[in-house]
This record gives sequence, C-alpha cells and structure tokens, in this order.
Amino acid sequence: MFHRVTLRQAQYYTFRLGMSLSSVAHNGKPTREGGYTAEEYVRRPDHTPQTGQDEPEKYILALHTDLVHHKAVTALRNAHFPANINKLSAHVALFRALPGSQLSTIQASILHIAQNHNTFTISTGEPFLMAHGVGLHAHAEPAKEIFRTLKDQWGGFLSKQDQSFRAHYTIQNKVEGSVAQKCLEDIRSGPHRFEGSTGTVTGLSLYLYDRGYWTMKHTYPFSVEKEVENTQLVDGKDEEKWPSLGASTASN
Repeated sequence: MFHRVTLRQAQYYTFRLGMSLSSVAHNGKPTREGGYTAEEYVRRPDHTPQTGQDEPEKYILALHTDLVHHKAVTALRNAHFPANINKLSAHVALFRALPGSQLSTIQASILHIAQNHNTFTISTGEPFLMAHGVGLHAHAEPAKEIFRTLKDQWGGFLSKQDQSFRAHYTIQNKVEGSVAQKCLEDIRSGPHRFEGSTGTVTGLSLYLYDRGYWTMKHTYPFSVEKEVENTQLVDGKDEEKWPSLGASTASN
C-alpha cells in the first residue's frame, strides 16, 4: 500500500530519492540499495492514468533498436549518469503510464501497429539540458506517427505526461546544474565528444511498471522488416537482437 504523505515528502521522494535506489537485476528479480523501498514510492498526479479508478498495474511502451546503436547510446549514458543510481540502459519511451485495466486494448493496438509497420532509422541529435540532467534528442519521424496513432486510440485514459512525446535519450539525471552543464559541454565539444549514432528501430517493447521497477511484458517486432546491416547476433540468440533495457525506473 502507498503511505499517506505530505506534498513536501512527496517531492522529496520523487526528486531526491527519485526512485533511483530501486532496480531490477538482469535476472528479473527486484533489488534495493540503501534505505529506499518500493513502498515509499509516490507517483506524481500528472503521471497517473485517467481511468477514474486505482491502477495497480501500469505499463511503459518503448522503442526497440538494433544492438549496435543501443550499445553506443548506453555507453554514453554510462559515462555520465551517476553510477550509484544508473540501473537502466538507454531507451526512448513512447508512453510511461499505461493502465493495466486497459491492457487488452493496449496490446491489440500495439500488435496492429507492429504487424503493419516497417523498421525505420533512428539517429541521435543535439544534447540539451533537462531539469536535473542532460538529454539527447533522437530523430525518428515514424515514432511520432506511431505515438499520434496510439494517442488517438488511448487518449481517453492517458496520463497528462503521456499526452505529449519528445523522442530523446536521458543521458544524465538527478544532478546539480553545474554538473549537468559540464556534461552538456563535454558531449558537445569536450575530450569525450559524442560523435553520434544511427541505428534501426526494429519493434516495440511493453514493460510492467511496479512502483519503480521495469519488467519485460512482451516484445512486438515489426513484421515488415528491411535488412538491418548493423544488427549483430551473438550465438544466434534472439535476445541479442532484442537488447534488454536492463533494470531501473521510469523516472530516468
């Protein structure tokens, strides 16, 4: 159950703790560091689905890219994200709080999109300052159309946060302004300047959100595929084509 807290306490939990000490290990089992526990997590009102009822299960829909691109952006994130709270690899989320009560509708919509969609190119753009970190623009025009199509179908129950979409990777979060500014400059023109990465979006992935934890629910590869030159399979395992986001929270 959620604890009843004051606004100040809620702000403290969501920013300072920021779900950042919770994680899911690669084996899918929850792990925790420090004193933060899932029971202390407080979800912000604008991140709550508009279904008029309590939603104990919420889901995240994210783009799935080829492995080479995924590793390149994740390496950049790992270089700048505070190591003690970095539990998630790089990702582009389309929706972050899909209600479990609408899961059958949600899955049917995603499946229809996947069965009738081509793979498409994604490329990184310029870095930008976020409230407490640095993001990296992602150029993937078809992702905007996917978002608009699903928003038209799901608009009646989406959270305020999920009413808009800006394709980006979070490279750094939960840091002071001076640290974020240094990261921005480093990515743009510093000794570790990021040269950018271009890859292919090969499908969509749906994750179960559990008060800070992400657990894979299902992957939806695009059925109309083109050849992906920079997709590398290791020992022929499908999970190499569908790289795991690892383990962490939707706040990142």
